[in-house]
Amino acid sequence: MSKLILDLNWLLGHLRRIYFMALPENEEDYEKSRRYYIAGDSATQTIAQLAGGTFLVSLMLSVNIPDATIGVITSMASFAALFQLFTMQKINRLKKRKLFVSLCVLQKLFLALIFFIPLMSLENHVAQFLIIAGYFFAQACTQIGTPATQDWIATLVPMDLRGSYFSRKDAIAVFVTVTTMLLAGVIMDKTAGPLQHIGFLINGSLILILVLLNFWAFSCMKEPRHARLNAFGQEMHGHLAKKNKEDAPTRQKGVLKKEILEAFRNPDFRKAFWTNILWLTAFYASSPFNTSYQIKDLSLPFTFIMVVGFFGNLIRIAITPMVGRMGDRFGMACIYKYSLIGILLNFAFMALSVPSNAYPMTIAATIFSAIGWSFAGIGLFGIQLELINEEKRTLQLSILSSIGGVYGFLVSFLSGRLLSHLQHTPLILAGTPLYAQQITNTLGVLFLTALILYTKFVVQKRESQLRP
Repeated sequence: MSKLILDLNWLLGHLRRIYFMALPENEEDYEKSRRYYIAGDSATQTIAQLAGGTFLVSLMLSVNIPDATIGVITSMASFAALFQLFTMQKINRLKKRKLFVSLCVLQKLFLALIFFIPLMSLENHVAQFLIIAGYFFAQACTQIGTPATQDWIATLVPMDLRGSYFSRKDAIAVFVTVTTMLLAGVIMDKTAGPLQHIGFLINGSLILILVLLNFWAFSCMKEPRHARLNAFGQEMHGHLAKKNKEDAPTRQKGVLKKEILEAFRNPDFRKAFWTNILWLTAFYASSPFNTSYQIKDLSLPFTFIMVVGFFGNLIRIAITPMVGRMGDRFGMACIYKYSLIGILLNFAFMALSVPSNAYPMTIAATIFSAIGWSFAGIGLFGIQLELINEEKRTLQLSILSSIGGVYGFLVSFLSGRLLSHLQHTPLILAGTPLYAQQITNTLGVLFLTALILYTKFVVQKRESQLRP
């Protein structure tokens, strides 16, 4: 019994050193942590693709979920960000966030489990509920942990290196993702029809492995956040930290409302907010419905979609480091507005896609999407880091993400209603029937045009004032 207690104490001590005492001591530690983050983020992005897009749509179609509903469900990841609003104060009070982030990562196991549901003999309505519930729970946990993760990596990467580092990270992550996606797409094609459940089993197993890799990588990272310090500037843990906590200020009521109001009083935060809102409007008005459009209406095979996506992303991988360095040199907003043009052209080509021209239009749309995404995500995140208050970064990232998440879901829901209406009441233009997704992609083009103009004339002007 005493040996068991000793072993348990050793394990708890070892875990404490990993999750609460892993401070970077030199530049080499910082660089190692940045490399581990690249490995973890590569797994994260691959999981997002394997548990979303074409694969998630196929899973939901297999249990007879309608097209418009699928678009709304895939947007639940955005709606789940609402939970950040209710947890951000607790997370912000955490002196160390490494364990919290790592546990949030483990909840992605539910994204693997939903792909095992078709293996069970369940009624369609039961399978639909389990898939939606598992997907939403995993996304909620991911969203809750995202601001803390973003703040963590922001503390590991100096401002003048962010463009080049995040572009290098994205290039590696995209290569890992598209390579895995190409393999998974071939498997899904080979197992189509009666063997589809085998494809889902393999896909779920891949997600399971990647979640464990994600957890391992984040556990190996070091966290440059200090716990409670004594008079000599040394960290206190265990009983000393607990005793010191008694002298800490008590929680005040109304702090959440105060923080939100304070954030919105800041004109820089409002610029970051409206940039995010315009982006979410454009993206969720069209993008969630394009995958089901390609599979059902355009009748494109998995392998074609994955091969085109693979080669398109090779272009993205090739240009991302160069574009990232340009972001460091000319400013995030400057390069961001040009990246949005690529995504705008992607929506434009999707708006022009019909079964007779689906193959060339999909190739063109994918290439422009890859060019646009070479900096779109990096640029938006970089703009947010430049404009929000560094001292309250986790709180303000949570406010942006949670409000934006609910808004994105509402846009997707309304677009889904519009899509359903158009599918039952088709439009005719010059004697040619229009597909519903052609209308939603046109909306995406219009809103992206507004975002490009706002970025150029408002955000870029403010960025030039902030940059030394």
